[in-house]
Amino acid sequence: MVSALDIPVPPKYTSADFRKGSYWSHRGKLDVPKERFISYPHASPDGDGSMLLGWAGWDHRQQAHALMTIIEDRTSRDGWDKDKLVPLIAGLAEVLPWVRQWHGDVDPAFGMSPADAYAGYLEDQQLRHGVTASDLIAWRPQPSGRGRRAAASAPASRAATPPASTAPGADPVDTQVRHTSTP
Repeated sequence: MVSALDIPVPPKYTSADFRKGSYWSHRGKLDVPKERFISYPHASPDGDGSMLLGWAGWDHRQQAHALMTIIEDRTSRDGWDKDKLVPLIAGLAEVLPWVRQWHGDVDPAFGMSPADAYAGYLEDQQLRHGVTASDLIAWRPQPSGRGRRAAASAPASRAATPPASTAPGADPVDTQVRHTSTP
């Protein structure tokens, strides 16, 4: 016999609940994702101005794997310091509760729980870079400028800046993360 659960109806969102109006248009009042990609702003290698993208269909374990891969690449290949790595480490901390919920059991392919593996990696990165859990919780993206910029006295070219967005994603088997040029 199936019985009704006392689960409250989720709130309906308004455009004011989103950082940008375009996010509202993509997700709507029920905050249902319609995006096909996850963006990782400012996570591309140094000198590469393209936006780093992952597939929105990745589960939380795959998102954690993608973030771990990006953190490793930026640390070993690009020599990134703490300030540049904190957003990526915070992204890993953000998806970890869902990895623990859905991938907490031992995976025979790994011989251990993916949740435990990523939690251990997160702890190592925190120690390595001197980042506390409070630092990760407190981290927020730089606010994006709203409205038009003030006109300069002399005409100058405006450099396009990549759009700010939320992150976390990769598959342990296929860790392809795509780059795309920013407009």
